[in-house]
Amino acid sequence: MSKTDMEHQDQSSEPIATEQQDAKIQSKRKSPLELRRYTKQIWLAGLGAFSRAEEEGNKLFDSLVKVGEELEAKTVDIADNTAEKVGEVTGKAIERVTDTVDKVEKLIDQRTHHTLNRIGLVTPKDILLIEQLLLNLSDKVDQLANANQKLIEEIEYLKKNKK
Repeated sequence: MSKTDMEHQDQSSEPIATEQQDAKIQSKRKSPLELRRYTKQIWLAGLGAFSRAEEEGNKLFDSLVKVGEELEAKTVDIADNTAEKVGEVTGKAIERVTDTVDKVEKLIDQRTHHTLNRIGLVTPKDILLIEQLLLNLSDKVDQLANANQKLIEEIEYLKKNKK
């Protein structure tokens, strides 16, 4: 091939290359109508994504609320059962403590009474017993005094009538 043939081939291929490049550029470029349509599709896709996210978010929120309500109900039940058991245990403990206190008080009273008797000291029960005995004795003395007064009156009457 001669040099001129090559130049001619280069010149003839040049317009073909430029046409191909222009076609590629044109195909890559969108018409304003296509660009507007594409922009609207992007906008709608964004709205759709936002709507889907909102729906899923609401579903997730509702689901979490439901789980929270179930958990709260279980927690309340557990707390009620625990409070009931604590109440029962406390009641039993109070009964035991009360019984133990009563037993200790009786034991202390018995020991104190026994100790006071051993050393000869008087207990409050002894004082009440002595008080009761004194009242009974006082009644008998009054009865004897009345009987004695009647006897004295009879003797005086008999003395007067004897003369």
